[in-house]
Amino acid sequence: MRIRAYCDFYHEAYRPLQLVIKTEPGELDWSKTLYISLPAPLEPLEAEDYGDERGVSVLLEDLVSQTDEENCLGILLSQIYARHGEQFELLIIQMDDVEEILYLDRYY
Repeated sequence: MRIRAYCDFYHEAYRPLQLVIKTEPGELDWSKTLYISLPAPLEPLEAEDYGDERGVSVLLEDLVSQTDEENCLGILLSQIYARHGEQFELLIIQMDDVEEILYLDRYY
């Protein structure tokens, strides 16, 4: 599994816009929650690096926080699979959603 960030200019600054998780076919158990620890700093990803892998957008409601570990994020794979009925190699998460989940974790 490889975790990277797609970065581009936004509001006159170069910043990460999407968190992109690349997996190998069969690597994930789509009936469970995937917990990942976000590396710092995130490795940048260019648009042409997406390749031909099949990807899916991970929605805010597909994310949960891992309260006992800082910068750890949970992805409800079963919810994504139920919505689409298939498996994907790329999970694409809006960085604003990641920040919201991790930010909320600090205050609850």
